[in-house]
Amino acid sequence: MTDEEFRADLMAAVASRAEVHGTGHREAFVDEMLDRLREAGELPDAETCAETLTGSRNRRLEIDAFAFDDADESLHMLAAIMDGGAAMPGPITLTDAREQGFNRLTGVFEQARDGWLTRNIEESRPLWALARRIETSGKPAALRLSILTDRPMSERIRAIPSGLTNEQIPVTYQIWDLTRLKRIHEAQNARDDLEVDLAFLPGGGLRALPATSGAGDYRGYLAVLPGEALADIYLRHGSRLLEGNVRTFLGRRGTVNTGIANTIEKEAERFFAYNNGIATTASGFTARNQPDGSILMTSLTDLQIVNGAQTTASLASLRRSRKLPEGSVFVPMKLSVVAAEDAERLIPFISRFANRQNQVRESDFFANHPFHRRMQEISRRILAPAAGGSQVQTHWFYERARGQYLQEQAGMRDAQRDQWLRRNPRNQLFTKTDMAKVESCFDLLPDTASRGAEKAFAAFADRVTKGWTDEAKRATYSDDWFRAAVARVILFRATEAAVSKAEWYEGGYRAQIVAYATARLSALAQEHSGGGHLDFLKVWAAQSADKMLERQLLSIAHVMMDVLRSPPKAGMNISEWAKQQACREQALKAPVCVLPGFDVWLMGRDAARSATRQARADQEVGDALTARIEIMKLGIGFWTELRTFAVTNRVLDSTDLGIVSTACTPGRIPSDRQAARLLEIKQRCETRGFAAGAPA
Repeated sequence: MTDEEFRADLMAAVASRAEVHGTGHREAFVDEMLDRLREAGELPDAETCAETLTGSRNRRLEIDAFAFDDADESLHMLAAIMDGGAAMPGPITLTDAREQGFNRLTGVFEQARDGWLTRNIEESRPLWALARRIETSGKPAALRLSILTDRPMSERIRAIPSGLTNEQIPVTYQIWDLTRLKRIHEAQNARDDLEVDLAFLPGGGLRALPATSGAGDYRGYLAVLPGEALADIYLRHGSRLLEGNVRTFLGRRGTVNTGIANTIEKEAERFFAYNNGIATTASGFTARNQPDGSILMTSLTDLQIVNGAQTTASLASLRRSRKLPEGSVFVPMKLSVVAAEDAERLIPFISRFANRQNQVRESDFFANHPFHRRMQEISRRILAPAAGGSQVQTHWFYERARGQYLQEQAGMRDAQRDQWLRRNPRNQLFTKTDMAKVESCFDLLPDTASRGAEKAFAAFADRVTKGWTDEAKRATYSDDWFRAAVARVILFRATEAAVSKAEWYEGGYRAQIVAYATARLSALAQEHSGGGHLDFLKVWAAQSADKMLERQLLSIAHVMMDVLRSPPKAGMNISEWAKQQACREQALKAPVCVLPGFDVWLMGRDAARSATRQARADQEVGDALTARIEIMKLGIGFWTELRTFAVTNRVLDSTDLGIVSTACTPGRIPSDRQAARLLEIKQRCETRGFAAGAPA
């Protein structure tokens, strides 16, 4: 795919987002970029905050989004420099980036810190709440400024040196241009341009010992890293260094471990003995061989910390406060070098096993859960009813992994692509994080949805993984469940578009208003259907929220806006208020008008339960048939090979070996229960290293 083709697809995605969500193209562009960078692990969850104004001393101030990163205590501020035209624009220069972006963002930060913004803009504006937080929360560990642009970056820009604010806060600069975004898409799992320089270490690099033979799909190394060096690397690169599951875990736990702090304060020289160290992965490195058989690493590509995030964050925090003694603290380091093409398969396993001793939840690894594979399979199979006079039935495309929608079009000719897009329109694309957010709202958890995509995804993961272990509950996630989930997405998006156009909407906090409006709609449906819910299959059949439902949603949204703008403490940040359980409780009890015709869209409790039972039974039959077909497709040779592996490596007990023997016997067909168990056995053996065709 050329840069021109990639940009055309990006701008088509922006146009579709603007239409679906009822926003302007610039806001849609920012949202699209934030989603892609968050999915790639380059940014934490960010909130939009589009403001352009003239500040103190006629300084031009501008910002489009921000994020407070719990993992490294830094503040991200982002501005868009968008061309938006159909033709490929010229490159963005460093002068453009500074004058139209970095300088304006720095101005926002500095005039928030000195109180000018809170004294001179209205409290109702989202920027006031951000400025208030910057002014009163103390200095961030680092300020990370980013430019989002649909232009390519000038080839003259090699690197942008870090800087300091007038308060000596470290500042890093990033330009997320078209070329970098395309590289992220093509690399799939590699962090773009994440090169960690090690040449600053004593001796000119990190001395490491090979810990594997070099055969297979990864290479292992052992090293010892000075504590201050690890802290400096983390302060420079921030939470980009953290593997996604670990970042979620650290965000729950906080950054400073008191045990680590006490050890360093009282027994710094014993830190190496007391601490387990860090486990890391990388996709490559540069190094020089040493006469003693070790290697001297001078840089690492795509370094990720998969275990030891609290150790790293604690050292960085102590380094910032000048409580980390130089030359006394040393950290054991295990490095697994995994080729980029194997990263998606291996890194989740490395992370899972490295964190066995910690309270990292199974739901933290939810991105690769069978739930998503089931949703993907259903989405490719089920056709939605034709709507709006169209004669073409379409798919709602569930994107389980980043970039799938674009990948499926790769290699198609123009006519084929046009036909595929008619069946899979972009405005019917939704991702796993979209689903998590929408489901949280309709599950009456708008406070969870307001905490950002990662936290909403983690909470949704908890709910699904707990239910998935029960066979009956697992069968609930059926074809009809998918149809109902799409209906909820339809209602959510209809609310977004309606709020954006509402006369009473003044701008800002739309995400929170929509989250609370859809949650209150769900609660209202329960109240007026005797414990039932909205008739989601009726919404699916219509493929839209009709005018009556839109009016009902808009009426509720207006009430929710008033709740959000009335926190219990004057001056309280509205975004933070929306994340609190107290806000949720107040909102779900707030009286709202029920419009005539609302009851037509309700399903009573008995009817809802009956529909769920039938859908579950249908799914159980389908699951059993699918499992049997997969067992037979794999063939006797596969199961014989797996049995040999299991016996050699002592993976299975006698009962499971007996079930595997059933699949190895010609003419024998496993029962439904045996087929389901065989698939579980297959997955267990694969996590222990089984691969068909490989030596046992």
